[in-house]
Amino acid sequence: MGRALFATPVLALAFAAIAGAAAPVAPRTPVIVANDNRLPGGTLAHGVLRISLDTRTGLWYPDGPNGVDLRVAAFGEAGKALQIPGPLVRVPVGTVVVARVRNSMPGSLLSMHGFTDRPGTADHSFELRYREERTVRFRAGAAGTYYYWGTTTKKSVASRTGGDTQLSGAIVIDDPRSKWNARNDRIFLIDEWDGVQTKSKDLDFDYELNAINGLEYPMTERLSYPVGTLVHWHIINTSWQDHPLHLHGFYFAVDSRGDGVRDIVYPAGVYHDRRVTELVPSGTTRTFTWRAARAGNWLFHCHISYHTASHAPFSKMGDKRYNDAYDLSPHMGGLILVVTVKRKPGAAVVAMAPATRHLGLRVEPAPKEAPDVPAYRYVLEENGVTTVASAAMGPPIVLTRGQTVDIKVTNKLTEPTALHWHGIEQEDSYYDGVPSISGYGKRREPMIMPGESFDARFSPPRAGTFIYHAHMNDSWQVFGGLSGPLIVLPPGARFDPAIDHIVEMSTPPDFNHFNGIYVNGMRKPPAMTVAAGVVQRFRFINMTMLYSGATISLVSAKGPALWKPLAVDGADLPAALRLSETAVQTITIGQTRDFLFEPRAPGEYKLMFWGSSHGRLRLTIPVHVIATSLGKV
Repeated sequence: MGRALFATPVLALAFAAIAGAAAPVAPRTPVIVANDNRLPGGTLAHGVLRISLDTRTGLWYPDGPNGVDLRVAAFGEAGKALQIPGPLVRVPVGTVVVARVRNSMPGSLLSMHGFTDRPGTADHSFELRYREERTVRFRAGAAGTYYYWGTTTKKSVASRTGGDTQLSGAIVIDDPRSKWNARNDRIFLIDEWDGVQTKSKDLDFDYELNAINGLEYPMTERLSYPVGTLVHWHIINTSWQDHPLHLHGFYFAVDSRGDGVRDIVYPAGVYHDRRVTELVPSGTTRTFTWRAARAGNWLFHCHISYHTASHAPFSKMGDKRYNDAYDLSPHMGGLILVVTVKRKPGAAVVAMAPATRHLGLRVEPAPKEAPDVPAYRYVLEENGVTTVASAAMGPPIVLTRGQTVDIKVTNKLTEPTALHWHGIEQEDSYYDGVPSISGYGKRREPMIMPGESFDARFSPPRAGTFIYHAHMNDSWQVFGGLSGPLIVLPPGARFDPAIDHIVEMSTPPDFNHFNGIYVNGMRKPPAMTVAAGVVQRFRFINMTMLYSGATISLVSAKGPALWKPLAVDGADLPAALRLSETAVQTITIGQTRDFLFEPRAPGEYKLMFWGSSHGRLRLTIPVHVIATSLGKV
């Protein structure tokens, strides 16, 4: 982004709206250092870790040294630089941690959390006034991924938005049997800052900052692994928002899920399931394992598009003419990591098999539903047949596992675009769909400029439910209608919409209905009719803009139905997880879930959609179960 550091008068105006911000920054305010969570803090000896933390206010540069500075509270080891995230506490199981904590922020009351025994059932907090310090002890008795955090506003992790949002640090307790090395085992802590308010005192998300280990993209760390490397990541979300995290090109196993005090670690070699997108709610932790099996440049990012958009320059605050132009910017920022998987020395470039099927996908303007938002659509072309779906959803693309396809994407818009094949394990990352990143070495996928085309070629290695969507200026182009279902069938199979139901959720391209849900591009989708005694497959896709915890249920007058989970993100679930369960399920943004439902007798059901597990009902689709003469089709 390369944003310049703006003049002090401008910053003074900007930070007047920041929660907890003080008067203009004093010249001696210390600079905060980004912490990559590689080196543990403190001193470990004889089974005891001793660490001394000081809490002070400093200047944070999430966009690098040439970017905007923010005055925030941060942790640092006594006598050392402040860090974001705070100093890493990493110890073997059984270690006793002795932590001395001091509050050096004038006029503040610091509430500290996370320095508690593991295993434990509750977080034991304590408070420190200015210049007060305390020494606490806790036992690191359970392997897992945890964190500590502080607040000066008495807010929870899920409600910090201003000057104390960066008071977080990682705690990792290692199982001595673990064989991970420092290169392959990494810790990534996610924090968010939303300290600017609008005139109506709401958060102004044009200036939202999302950081991984103290930096936001493109300043985030560039990761590199030799091909074939088995990678283990610890993910800690101490931001106030949930984040559906998506890995391009590879499936990962979820090894553990925790809440900061407790961590459920799945037995070694037993994976809950495999996926490309995992929701990490506020205040929770995850660990992922994945193998860097194919060379290329790949992306790991949050799938809420506002969390991967570069924030507006603070010098442009209040200039709505600029904000409108900014909203059309193709640049990315925020919660993004770029991963390079290196070829073995002397290894040949991937040779793609010749395409045996050719499709055209045209990107063009669509009729607008509202004057204040853009409208786009995909048009599918094959063998002279043209398919146009709703302006709010692209037509389904049905492919065959193992068959190489060439899809010519032609841009008829007046702005650049790009197209990502979400969930597809690309043989050649050049076709993954992220301009200037996808590819390897100097061979990078370009933007698709207005009037130009790009040929994407790939051979889907597995059958399942996937997504295709724009991967440039996502906040506008996906919102405007540029996403669609990508279905891959086994060889010889035929897609039958009578028993195979695509259900894509998206956000209406209209700010007046932004909190609603479209299904298959419609605000009022038609009822479904299915036959009793015939197994039905539902392919659910969440491409909404905000509903990271969307909930789906299938109910009758007697209550929720039963269905069998079949797949997540296009990957079939293990047999142990494919058991009948109550038909209520959450699905996060950028995720697909498949279920099998067999209605036993004629009757009436409702397919119901909520924005979250506790939100209000957003949409209902009647499902009519009818009888046939033989009880089957």
